[in-house]
Amino acid sequence: MQPNLVYLNYWKRKELLQSKIPKFPLLRWYFSQELCEVEKVIFSKIKNQNTVLDVGAGDLRIMRKFQQAGYSKIYHTQDIGEEFKYTYTTLDEITYQYSAILCLDVIEHLQLKEGLSLIHKLIDLLAPDGVLFIQTPNGRCIRSPLASDMTHLHCYNINDLWAYLTCVGLQVEGYRVVFEAERQTWKQQFLNLVTRYMITRILGLDYADNIILIAYKLNLTQ
Repeated sequence: MQPNLVYLNYWKRKELLQSKIPKFPLLRWYFSQELCEVEKVIFSKIKNQNTVLDVGAGDLRIMRKFQQAGYSKIYHTQDIGEEFKYTYTTLDEITYQYSAILCLDVIEHLQLKEGLSLIHKLIDLLAPDGVLFIQTPNGRCIRSPLASDMTHLHCYNINDLWAYLTCVGLQVEGYRVVFEAERQTWKQQFLNLVTRYMITRILGLDYADNIILIAYKLNLTQ
């Protein structure tokens, strides 16, 4: 019988969260023909990987940007949409493991149980020493992730998702992602500082719109 993934390692996760939680630095995301900050971090970790699987590849924008930046190895895509051509329509079609898997802005479109099930499927499809990227809206953001898209069904916070991935045996690092213009005036920068102080110190919330977890599947056979 399949375990209840929602409560898998529940008390282990709680104990982990009571210990030292790592710092999650801030990255920026902005519209650009070149790679933005968060995309540069992703690219730096996939550029030497031989195979990439992009799950929920959408409009294929991220694939084109990475190829433009110099990635020339195997890049496969999966999506259930019909507007673009993908390598796979379902994960069940995949018969081998990838050295890097992207799952960017996907799991929020699923209920919690289905989202966690997808994560476990991706871990199974990840080769030893491979790296998994999970990006999703920030459940602690003062701007509700449910307000921006009616297809969003569940929100994750970075501490819980970090603990979940860690407790299933992955080595995890994470970032908070803020949506803002690539270049800002000094007035915009000042207003950002004031606003962020109020959100974090007074309201106890977060201003970062997204989170991204980068999880490494350690090769225990070596």
